[in-house]
Amino acid sequence: MLASSMDKGARMSQPRPISNPLAHRTSTRKRAAVRLTAVFALVVGFALATYTVPAAAVTPPIHDPAMRAPTRTPVARTDAPPFTTFSDPRRDVVRPRDVVAGPDGNLWFTAARDRVGRITPEGRVTLYRDPTGLLRGPDRIVSGPDGALWFTAVNGRVGRVTTAGDVTTFSVSDDGASPLGLAAGPDGNLWYTLDNGIGRISPTGERVVFDGKDAGVVLPAHITAGPDGNVWFTNLDGRIGRITPDGQITTFDTSGADVVFPGAIVTGPDGNLWFSSPGSNRIGRITPEGRIDSFDGTSAGVEEPSAITAGPDGSLWFTTSNDRIGRITPAGQITAYDGRGAQVQTPFGITTGPDGNVWFTSLNSNRIGFIRPFAGEAG
Repeated sequence: MLASSMDKGARMSQPRPISNPLAHRTSTRKRAAVRLTAVFALVVGFALATYTVPAAAVTPPIHDPAMRAPTRTPVARTDAPPFTTFSDPRRDVVRPRDVVAGPDGNLWFTAARDRVGRITPEGRVTLYRDPTGLLRGPDRIVSGPDGALWFTAVNGRVGRVTTAGDVTTFSVSDDGASPLGLAAGPDGNLWYTLDNGIGRISPTGERVVFDGKDAGVVLPAHITAGPDGNVWFTNLDGRIGRITPDGQITTFDTSGADVVFPGAIVTGPDGNLWFSSPGSNRIGRITPEGRIDSFDGTSAGVEEPSAITAGPDGSLWFTTSNDRIGRITPAGQITAYDGRGAQVQTPFGITTGPDGNVWFTSLNSNRIGFIRPFAGEAG
């Protein structure tokens, strides 16, 4: 079912770089105080719950070539794309979180018990962990500029795993603060969010952190490479930020576009940046110049959209808290597909796979799956 189109469902605001960040921060915090705890728990609370499970005493890698055959179940709408999900009969894949397409033609994901995993398009899984024991709670994962996979951890580190399964970790803060978002930047480095700052780490481990307080950066969350050669990020206080490769930060106010606690962010096929707004059940868009609008997903059954990715069909695809995978076209038309018939429970991470499908993790059913866009469907 399509939601409101741009003229009916959009909310728009002009770009407003923050010239007085301290005054703006005070008013924003008053406006957001009641809802900040709930949405912060939505964005980062799963990490705290997931990673209290003690790691099993096993030696990496853990091979599981006998991954159970996929379950393929049509969803409620008869004209919806089919879902396929994979489960692990040995139950080694526990609460998978983020997922990304790797340089080796496979999908890579993070999971509980301090694991990083690889799944082939056919559903065969291999799990890895850090033999040094330094890695705790892998979370966001991206394909790095060096042909390896990089991921965040909850103990102030980022990790790196090669396609052969060799794991190393790097400290990214002096005070033990944990990174949340992570992205491969346009400059050949990795960029991450850290409390009130934005960090950069090279593939060899050299790092620098840019303090964002003077620019009004408060609780930066997710981050992505932009279409303009800069890096863009969301703030849980309701703003979108931009940082240049040399560390110059600008933030944009989203309050006129009905955006509440922006979440994941990604560059879209239209040259703009798209982000989720779980606090208002909307998907937002910001141009490189800072013009913001958003689209209401309520009538399409969207609740608390979370991760978002550019799809293979010219649209954006995203996960929701109510067991649906959503799709939004660049024109703002939203469709949500119910995955409960395929045992999709709390889809979390999402990415476009090397096979042209949209892959996702299912946090609460311990599954990894994909949805196949209709042939010829375009944004």
